[in-house]
Amino acid sequence: MTNESLSQNGFSIAKPKKVLMIDDDVSCLEIMQMVVNDLGYETYAFPTWTSETIQQIIDIAPDVIILDEWLIGVKGSELCVILKSINQLRTVPVVLISGVDGLAEIAKRSFADGYINKPFAITDLEKMVTEL
Repeated sequence: MTNESLSQNGFSIAKPKKVLMIDDDVSCLEIMQMVVNDLGYETYAFPTWTSETIQQIIDIAPDVIILDEWLIGVKGSELCVILKSINQLRTVPVVLISGVDGLAEIAKRSFADGYINKPFAITDLEKMVTEL
């Protein structure tokens, strides 16, 4: 949960962390969404990247973004660079996820805040999301 909270009748209610995921492997996307939902976080899942996705991400204002490196027509690392250049998203942690060799170096070059190798352990995903 985030440190932000809402006040209702004098009680403080924590707002759930928003986690946005983009992965064209729908089964992987569904697994990630279930895991993150089980942590009590809000999830936003996108199976594709379109010209409207950036505005949708800005509107959602996620606390964490998880990007697959190999999306149809674009690389997650390229999107990470774009997202990090947008004022509203600059400080949002981005995690690359992929089975590609050299993911650690790709994440570093694209200014990602973390990476997860596929296939991944559920505990690795949980740890990454809760720590960022």
